[in-house]
Amino acid sequence: MAFKEDQCRVRTKNGAVNLSIIRKFAMELLKKQTDKLSLKRRRKKCMRNLEYLAKVMNES
Repeated sequence: MAFKEDQCRVRTKNGAVNLSIIRKFAMELLKKQTDKLSLKRRRKKCMRNLEYLAKVMNES
């Protein structure tokens, strides 16, 4: 429930499956980080800091 999946309105065709795959991929990228932040704080830091987001994306 890190990405508020229950509030997501995508339920038709393959949309729900596609979003699930993207969410799992994003969580794996965040888990690979070696800093001391929690996953919730890492997600928020990615939203606010484009340099940190680029670091997370490049270290995959």
